[in-house]
This record gives sequence, structure tokens and C-alpha cells, in this order.
Amino acid sequence: MTEFTTDTIFEALKGHLGVIDNPERRAQVEGYIDSARVLLERSVFDLLSNFAETVNGEVSAHYHVSLSYRPGVLDLDVRQTSPGEEREEVWSLAEGEVEKITLRIPAELKELATEAAARAGLSVNSWFVRVLARALRSAEAPEPPPDMRRGPHRPGRPGRPGRRLTGWVGPEPDA
Repeated sequence: MTEFTTDTIFEALKGHLGVIDNPERRAQVEGYIDSARVLLERSVFDLLSNFAETVNGEVSAHYHVSLSYRPGVLDLDVRQTSPGEEREEVWSLAEGEVEKITLRIPAELKELATEAAARAGLSVNSWFVRVLARALRSAEAPEPPPDMRRGPHRPGRPGRPGRRLTGWVGPEPDA
């Protein structure tokens, strides 16, 4: 894994503050840059995550590229894939191929999704795309045969709820 610090970005932003004649104003701008650091780092991470996903789309038969974020550091991991290794489908987020939607979800669910994305080293948007793709793949799983829906030996008895549980188990979802 290769580690890249984001210090050079902020050094570059602050490097031109010398053109501001007023010391008080210069300090305000420098304070703004410092306070916006995490937001700017996340924006850079989101941009580079989209870049990594695009690269994965091109080289996924041979390599897998992943990017993870922690404050002040971006970690890049490039690993060679095995010939038989199962890969997730990679969706292109290139301009012109993206549709924007507004999704209303409970605040707690959004927090959980944000935490899950951080653990996966993904932007929240990339994480949602990946989870949605997995859900759609599992939704496209074949329906169970009619004779397996209630079990092979015990047909259901309508009107007697709560006595037993029947069903069909399909393929396991991706982990």
C-alpha cells in the first residue's frame, strides 16, 4: 500500500497568501483553509475514488485498485488479481453516464452508511452504488421452484399462523 499525504495541497493553497497585504485578512484566509481541510480532503478522495473506479473498469482483469482515506492521508492499494478471482461489477461514473437522484433516508441510516463507506475506504456515493448493484444482483436471483416454496414434505395450512416458518433460501448475497 502506498500512502500519500495531503499536506502538499494545503501548502500550495497557503503558498500564495503572501499576495494579501493585510495581515489580518491573510490570517482569516489561512484559518479558512485550515477549517476546510477535512472537507477538501474528502473532496479530493471522492475525485480520486472515481478515478480509481474508472481504472478498475479498464484493468480489472489483471489488477484491483482501491483508495482509502484517513485524515491527512490517502492510501492507494494496487494488487494483482488471480485469473479465477470473482470480481464485483464496476460501474463507470464518467461524465455523461451518471444520473443524479435525490434519496431521502433517515438520518441514522445515513450515518450508518457513512460509517460503512469509511470502513470500506469508499466515498459514500461509491458505497451506495456498490450496495445498490449488489442488491440488484441478488434481486435478479432465480425464483424458487413452486414445489419448494412450502417445503417438500409439509404443505402449508392456511389459517394457522405462528406455528411454523417455511421459505426458500437462495444464493448467499455478496459479502
